[in-house]
Order: sequence, then C-alpha cells, then structure tokens
Amino acid sequence: MTVRLLNSSDALAYQQLRLKSLQESPEAFLSNYTSEAEYKTQVFSDHLNWSIHPPFLGYFGIFDSQKLVGYVQISKTMLEKQEHLVFINNLYIDSQYQRQGLAAQLLNYIFDLLKKNAIAERAFVSCTAKNKKACQFYIHQGFRRYAIQAKAVKWLNEYDDAIEFVKVL
Repeated sequence: MTVRLLNSSDALAYQQLRLKSLQESPEAFLSNYTSEAEYKTQVFSDHLNWSIHPPFLGYFGIFDSQKLVGYVQISKTMLEKQEHLVFINNLYIDSQYQRQGLAAQLLNYIFDLLKKNAIAERAFVSCTAKNKKACQFYIHQGFRRYAIQAKAVKWLNEYDDAIEFVKVL
C-alpha cells in the first residue's frame, strides 16, 4: 500500500470511489450520492486541483498497487492565529479494504508528514454520533472527544449530533 497526494490525473478513480462511499455510507458524509452523481469527472478533477491550494493541503489517497482504495482531505484555516491546526474531512476506505488498518495507515502517513514539516500541532475531526464505528476509530487513533454539536445534521427528517475530536500531534 502506498499513500500520496491526489491530483487531477486521479479524478476518475476518486470520482468512482467517492460515489461508492456516498452509496455505501450515506450517513457518514454531509453530501449525498444523488447530488454528486450528476457531476462530470471534470468537477472531481477541479476539486482535487482546488484542494491543494491554501487553506487546503489536499486529498491524500491510499493505493493497492494502482487502485485507489481510500482517501482523506486535510485542510487548514487562513487565520494566522490558527496556523497550528489542521482539519480532517471525508475519510473513507473502500468497503472491500476495511478492517485492514488502512485508515490508520493513511492517517499516520499524514500525521508524520505534518510533524516532519512542522505544519500543525493539533488535528480536528468530527463525525456523527450515530456513526459509532468512526467514533471508536478516532478514539483508537488517539483522538479525544471535546465537544458535541447538538442536531448538527438533519437528513431524511432525522437529526444527529456531530461529535468533535482533537488529537495533539
């Protein structure tokens, strides 16, 4: 398995995996399959290109040989007083590759990169309270729960809380 920054040449593979993630785990993302399925591959290419410009550090993918099997987005703010923070979004591992430690491998690669380049001191992530698997994963990865946003998500007329986590790098 290798990890690297995604770029526009990865757009089709990213599009396919992103749409699969939205179909298989709709509760795990704020977007939905119906809206993103309408996007052309060029939209995903532009999104990957856009995501490597500040305040974003980009999407990182984990590959099995040449096959993209997971991704995560890392971003920062433009605020000088928060330059020491990063935000983790959209972590997903293909269902056929889950429970093999790949999400941890992907995050560890990013944490090593952030520490090595003195990019950040703390990483923040959130997930919905109903996504117990994700909550347990982040705790297992050394994140600590620090806040709850009550009713932060409303989907299919049901509310869910967002659980906020932080990890000191």
